[in-house]
Amino acid sequence: MAKAKVKINFIKIPVPEKIQYARDRVDDMTGNANFATPDPALASITAAALDLENKHLAAQGGGPADTIAQNAAEAVLDDLMRDEADYVDDIADGDTVIISSAGFTPTQTENTPVQKPGKPENLKLKHLEQPGSIGTVCDKVENAKAYATVISIAADGMVSVSGEDVVIRGEAVMVIVNVSTNRKTTHSGLTSGTKYYVRKYAINAAGRGPDSDVIPIVAP
Repeated sequence: MAKAKVKINFIKIPVPEKIQYARDRVDDMTGNANFATPDPALASITAAALDLENKHLAAQGGGPADTIAQNAAEAVLDDLMRDEADYVDDIADGDTVIISSAGFTPTQTENTPVQKPGKPENLKLKHLEQPGSIGTVCDKVENAKAYATVISIAADGMVSVSGEDVVIRGEAVMVIVNVSTNRKTTHSGLTSGTKYYVRKYAINAAGRGPDSDVIPIVAP
């Protein structure tokens, strides 16, 4: 049976998500006992992600030279992440638990039924500098392919999510549902001083998992 390896599907994701993905892998590998001497160094990936972020921002509405610079910076980050994936493969030697501990997705070594993801734990919210903006993050959920964030002005118990449908009990209320491959998200356009109720759930090919705990926050 072939050994599991790191999936290199992160190369194909959009630039903003790729930047966050690289930073998430740095977070997952920092202090991880499985990876005592990451190669490339995690600081190199952090620097490359920041460089790509700056060049991506410059390319928005910029000229051809800015786009060329962004593409070059993306290629640098891609190469570093491929090298880091090779390093993880060498350490893991096919162990999917070790691969997953770095936040990478292992290849399947045999066909197994896909299980629905579990409940997102440790949901945290924070105020961002821009008025009406908040950030959210939860722990990584095993088997998750995407994370949905539900933001509502309705108290817990008035809003529930079933499949892709949002069910509202009582009078109509504002509900935002955002789906992202990242467990870290930012949300703007909220009304400053208004109390919102936030939850997340994870999604994969088998369906959606259970909701996280509902956390209230007052928009800055």
